[in-house]
Amino acid sequence: MPELAEVAYSCKQWKNGLGSCIQDVITNPTSRVFRENNRLDFKKNLIGTLLNSSFTHGKQMLFSFSNNKWLGIHLGMTGSLAVESIEYIPTKYDALVLRQSSQILTFRDPRQFGRLRLHIGESGPEWWERLPTSMLERKFQLDILLNALNRHNRRPIKALLLDQRYFPGMGNWMADEVLWRAHIHPSTLGKMINHSGAKKLFKQILFVARGAMQSVGKHGGDPPKGWLFHSRWKNGLLCPKTKSPLIREKIGGRTSCWCPSLQKKI
Repeated sequence: MPELAEVAYSCKQWKNGLGSCIQDVITNPTSRVFRENNRLDFKKNLIGTLLNSSFTHGKQMLFSFSNNKWLGIHLGMTGSLAVESIEYIPTKYDALVLRQSSQILTFRDPRQFGRLRLHIGESGPEWWERLPTSMLERKFQLDILLNALNRHNRRPIKALLLDQRYFPGMGNWMADEVLWRAHIHPSTLGKMINHSGAKKLFKQILFVARGAMQSVGKHGGDPPKGWLFHSRWKNGLLCPKTKSPLIREKIGGRTSCWCPSLQKKI
């Protein structure tokens, strides 16, 4: 599932459509991404509007249109945004197609785990306003991590880092990256991480979130060389730091990767 920086990069795919009018809207009648709204409402409300601006927050996107119209997008597992030529013919995987004068904006989701939400109002939708503090905001401080560790002190830290209530946009590879850099085993319970360990962990959360945005978020592709990311996807690969074999096992229902030389199990 796309994570913080991948969502930001995907959102940018529609940037050339900003300031242009939506001349036609096509919705796929079989797609489940419209489960929160009638798909015909998208056509009714978006035709004739201008695409004004775009925002991302964690794994969520929000696009504002003229006439107080808003489009929320969650990519799910296989969702993606693209810009196609005006001659483009939609495929069965295109859930939403926005036609402009010189191009076509598409939301494509083969597995249909994504979600589209329509909102009408002078301000953004309530669900957007309720989103937790972004890891990229100044308000994201150590206290958020300490509170999570205290409230869920019996949860493995890997599972806790994936909790979107505290770390919106954190996904599987980012959590592994953070723990590898903090030298913390993914199965470590929250109650076993002291204040000093929490400060070290928080520092790496910021580093990975910001570093991912500066690389993947800007240019797409992968994070810089030397990140665990490049060695975590299959068995038999080596730790970028120690050159010792990495371990891949499920923790909390998610495949985790760590270096036993750096991340000792407590």
